[in-house]
Amino acid sequence: MMTASVLAQGGVAACYLLGAWFVSLSRETAGRVGVGVVVAGLLLHLSLLLERWLEFGQLPIVTRYENISVDSLAVAAIYLLAQWRIPALRRCGLFLLPVAAIGTVAALAYPPHSFPWTPALRTNWLVIHATLNSLAIGAGTLAAAAIFVCSSIPAALRGRLLAWALFLWCAMIAAGSYWASLAWGRYWGWDPIESWALATALSYAFVLHLRLRANWREMRNRLLFGLLPYAMMMFTTYGLLMVRTSAHSRYLFQ
Repeated sequence: MMTASVLAQGGVAACYLLGAWFVSLSRETAGRVGVGVVVAGLLLHLSLLLERWLEFGQLPIVTRYENISVDSLAVAAIYLLAQWRIPALRRCGLFLLPVAAIGTVAALAYPPHSFPWTPALRTNWLVIHATLNSLAIGAGTLAAAAIFVCSSIPAALRGRLLAWALFLWCAMIAAGSYWASLAWGRYWGWDPIESWALATALSYAFVLHLRLRANWREMRNRLLFGLLPYAMMMFTTYGLLMVRTSAHSRYLFQ
C-alpha cells in the first residue's frame, strides 16, 4: 500500500510533467501556467525534503534516495531561475522538467530509510560538496537542454551555460577533495568516482575549447560533442556505482 509521501512524490513528478506540457504549447499564457505548475511541484517537493529533515534530524543528502530527490529538486529550481532571468530558456523545460520528473520517481526505487551520519559525515564540507553536486547537475541539465532542445539560443549563451556547469562541477570536486582529507586522511585517492569526476570536468573543458575554434559551427557532430560531458556527468553520478565499488558506496546504497 502506497504511503502519503510516495503519493506526494508522484504528485511532484506529475506537476513537473504537466509543466513541461504547458511549456510545449509555445504560447505565452500557457508558458506562464506551466511555470506556475512547476512552482507548485517545487514547493511540494521541498516540503517533502523538509519533512524528512525534521523526521531524521539530519540533512537529506546522503543516501541514494535522498541524493536523487535533491538533484531533481535542483534541476527544477535552476530551470525556474533560468527562465525567469532569461525568458528564451523557458522552452528548455521540455528537457529539464521530464528529467526532474524521472529523477523524482526513480528515487522511489531505493529504500527511503536514513543512514546514520558517522563523525566523518558531520562536517559542513559534506553539505557544501553535496550542494555543489546538485547545482552542477542542474546547470549541466540546463546546458544540455540549451544544446539539444533550444536551437534558437545564441551560441554565446550556450557557452556560458556550459561554463557554469564546468565551474560548479570543479567546485564540487574541490570541496569533495577537502572533505576527503578530513574523512579519509587524503585529498585524492583515484577512487572510481573521483577519477570519473575528473574525466567529466576535462570533457567539459574540451568542449568549451572546441567552441572557440572557427570551424565549430561546421562540425557535423557538434551536438554530440556538446552532450558528451552531460552523459559523463550522469554516468558518474548515477551509473558508476552500479558497476564499480567506491568509498561512496558505503552510504549511497544503504
